[in-house]
Amino acid sequence: MTELNETVRYPLARFDTKRVRIGYPRAQRRLAFPIQDIKHPALHHAIEAQIIPRLVMAHGAALERLPAIVPASEQEAAALAELVLGPNNESAVECIQAHRDHGMALERIYLDLLVPTARYLRHLWVDDERDFADVTLGLWRLQQLLRHFSSAFCAELAVRPAGLRALLAPAPGEKREIGHMMFGLVLAGEFFRREGWDSWIEPNSSDSGFVDAVRSQWFNVVEFFANSDKKLDDLASNIRMVRRESFNRDIGVLVCGPAFKERPELVLLVGGDAAVADMSGEVSQARHVVSLLTNGAD
Repeated sequence: MTELNETVRYPLARFDTKRVRIGYPRAQRRLAFPIQDIKHPALHHAIEAQIIPRLVMAHGAALERLPAIVPASEQEAAALAELVLGPNNESAVECIQAHRDHGMALERIYLDLLVPTARYLRHLWVDDERDFADVTLGLWRLQQLLRHFSSAFCAELAVRPAGLRALLAPAPGEKREIGHMMFGLVLAGEFFRREGWDSWIEPNSSDSGFVDAVRSQWFNVVEFFANSDKKLDDLASNIRMVRRESFNRDIGVLVCGPAFKERPELVLLVGGDAAVADMSGEVSQARHVVSLLTNGAD
């Protein structure tokens, strides 16, 4: 367990997995044989029952319309970056509060300011303008901002507990940029929590802790975050493991990252159910995946 999970809404010890499991019917089994060996009736059934629903999910059909993101300028992102790289985080907190006082919702602050700032910090390291320790500190400070405003962020929506659980993890091989990745995981967790989900973060999807969580806990969806497409084979292998070992045999799999935005077809290549194109619509997409999987059950 990582300390990041101290903000999980429902303690795992109170989670009645036997009772919950009964409420989720078994979804139709996924294809386990090469498509060229399928006779025409079976092929038709497979396309109808498996491929089409996944294409629908991968392209985010039936999702609610969301306001467009207007990212901060490079100057604004640089200004906040300097604050989180400073001696403490008090000035950064005051900056966020000033935006709130001017009527800006935290969702927009997170997506329009904090995300570009995290991206700016990453570029400072990639371009050798700041060392790894400085950038890691700045990204950790951004996580602290999310924690500081967590209660206010969740209060922006009056949502009852959804009874749904999400497991969030970086794709295999993402250790090199773990600071930037962890900020994304914590931010995603905040969006899930605000919608009444129980979010659980595992910082290493290749670690035994991740496998143990998949095997022993009920999750409706698992979401993998990938910064690049360099290790998609490892991601595909991890997704197969999740489907094979998951306590919830009908778990949904989301993938998130630049490669999937540019090439949505990669979702099917790695064995996922949907790609998250916009974090503000992430929870709606997760709920859509769960709905399609459970409604398509026997």
